Amino acid sequence: MRSRTFPTTVVIDRQKTIEDLMPVIKHLAYKISYGFDDDMLVDDLISAGVMGLLESLDRFDPRKNIKLNTFAYWRIRGAMIDELRRRDWIPKNTRAKAKKITEAIRDLESRLGRYPEETEIARELDVNLEDYLSMLKDFGSLTVLSVDELAEKTGLPPDEITRYAMEDGTDPEQRAELRDIERLLGREIGKLSERQQQVLTFYYYEDMNMKEIAELLSITESRVSQIHSQALLNLRARFKRPQ
Repeated sequence: MRSRTFPTTVVIDRQKTIEDLMPVIKHLAYKISYGFDDDMLVDDLISAGVMGLLESLDRFDPRKNIKLNTFAYWRIRGAMIDELRRRDWIPKNTRAKAKKITEAIRDLESRLGRYPEETEIARELDVNLEDYLSMLKDFGSLTVLSVDELAEKTGLPPDEITRYAMEDGTDPEQRAELRDIERLLGREIGKLSERQQQVLTFYYYEDMNMKEIAELLSITESRVSQIHSQALLNLRARFKRPQ
């Protein structure tokens, strides 16, 4: 995650805090809303982010071994994701297409012993490559696993999953189970193509947006979006295997 400047202690003047951190909130709102056809979405995400910031200031404990910037960032982002979920942000037809693609990826991975390339997935779906790449633009806002899905896999309440990302709120046994999922995710990311790994690193760890990544990699913004979507679909195929 790109380093950002946050106060190191809880600030009493909340209005000033909102003003100071508004660039961070706007950055996240524009980044998360990328690809959505909704003129009101950015404003709603900004409002949700402000509420998330205020909640983080209420809950932040400087005595704990966690930086306010990390704590506030994830609470702001989590509040925005909650707003998207409230809107039922992924249409049913998009979910159906994603399921069909992940099933194709899973079948190909089983046969090939690796994540398939885009050309191989298109062939498996019996569509041409151009049409498949066009489909990928609909999946940029997917997640590998939702909070609810993580809760189902670990047996933890959803609020415990959220707290784990922000503070030491779960007991050692529960945290160990979540760390196992983290390690598995890291291992699977290492199996992706080099370009997919680059895009995920820049987007999620360096906190760059699609335009910035495109400029860095000297490719188009739409191509970055396609690579990002393909990486997420690959990981979903791995983590959402039928039991």
